[in-house]
Amino acid sequence: MALHNRNSPLITLILSIWAIIVFIPILIVIFVALKAPSDLSQGPLSLPAALQWSNFAAAWNEGTMGRSLTNSLVISGLSVTFIILLSSAAAYPLSRRKSKWATATYLYFLAGMMIPFQMAMIPLYKLLSQLHLIGKYPGPIFIYIALGLPFSIFLYTAFFKTIPKEVEESALIDGCGPYRTFGSILFPLLKPVTSTLLIMNTLTIWNDFFVPLLFLQSKSARTIPLSIYSFTGEFVNQWNLIFAAVLIGSLPLIVLFLVLQKHFIQGMASGAVKG
Repeated sequence: MALHNRNSPLITLILSIWAIIVFIPILIVIFVALKAPSDLSQGPLSLPAALQWSNFAAAWNEGTMGRSLTNSLVISGLSVTFIILLSSAAAYPLSRRKSKWATATYLYFLAGMMIPFQMAMIPLYKLLSQLHLIGKYPGPIFIYIALGLPFSIFLYTAFFKTIPKEVEESALIDGCGPYRTFGSILFPLLKPVTSTLLIMNTLTIWNDFFVPLLFLQSKSARTIPLSIYSFTGEFVNQWNLIFAAVLIGSLPLIVLFLVLQKHFIQGMASGAVKG
């Protein structure tokens, strides 16, 4: 305990310095988002001459942010939901069975983490074009599910191994079958790692620019990153509107993290370290 108390001031100082370093980019985003175009030449850290709250309304209207938020919510929500359900269901038998089949399947999923998306980009585009899914929600949703499954299965498998098998044996004695045991008993125990994967996958999908650019080409289907990109031009970039749109698009992620941050930290510690 004495060692802990001795290190506390140093830890507090380090964390305070790190908090300041992290807060500076956030401060720049807020300042630029509230500036008039004529104030941008004074530097990113200079205070706005007058707070231009109208920048947020302009970003919302000109970037069709309402439609983009809906698109991002639908795509991210459906993708993450299927990732959570499929990866947890796959990780359960993979963590319990010791057969060569289970090991080979587990390694097969892990191999998906090593294959860059760029290698499959052209074949995927041809496939989705043949299925008439270009410009439609299912196209990027299928891609995000495939990209999110390997790491999610890896983390779920590691977490399942920390759950004693006696839990399942007790459920079996009480008359629960494997599906009821998983859905009613085991899955609620996965809340920490589920929250972790929920935040990580949502953050990745929400901020992704490349997949929507390739597979959602119509203006009505574009997501938040594409709406932000619409404020850039060949000769002029509307930085105040870009940063206002960034703040608008970040709000759902901030709310999600604040709600799940306790379980997020617990899931990273339990699933990644103990496994």
